[in-house]
Amino acid sequence: MKKTLATILFSLILAGNVSAFTELDNLLIAEATTPDLKKIAKDYFGKKAKDHKELAEKYKSLASQSHGGKATSDAAEKEKYKKLADHAEKEAAAYKAQAEKY
Repeated sequence: MKKTLATILFSLILAGNVSAFTELDNLLIAEATTPDLKKIAKDYFGKKAKDHKELAEKYKSLASQSHGGKATSDAAEKEKYKKLADHAEKEAAAYKAQAEKY
């Protein structure tokens, strides 16, 4: 029960975060005006893209594993991890695109 509740809460948080960029990210984008700041921003967004790509790979591996239990709950767990992997890949692509702008 606690696991289901935590999953639902986590899903709602992800659904509420439509934009990949946080306020800090947007501030960094706005303030990157000099060559040094642009290099810092590029490194930052590149690292964020790499982190999200690694997270997507972890979710993909979790989606391919059997978690035990009934077939319906196991299928639901796999679907949850597939959605999380897709979301992480989309964010990685957004961060990579932003890094390439510098």
